[in-house]
Amino acid sequence: MNPPDNALVLCVDEKTQIQVLERAQHTIFPQQNLSAHQSNDYYRHGTTTLFTALDYITGKVIGDCKDRHTMES
Repeated sequence: MNPPDNALVLCVDEKTQIQVLERAQHTIFPQQNLSAHQSNDYYRHGTTTLFTALDYITGKVIGDCKDRHTMES
């Protein structure tokens, strides 16, 4: 691959069907010398799709989450 001079080179990927979850209870912080506990209950808020691009030259990551996976997004 030989991109022309001053070309913008991007590496693009998407991650679909990411579950959007919220814990039903806050993390419980016990006494000293014990680990924190989290409940197993959570609220579902649907799914999201993460789109990302990496500008290879600058190292800048561009990202956006969309709640719908359509051609118009």
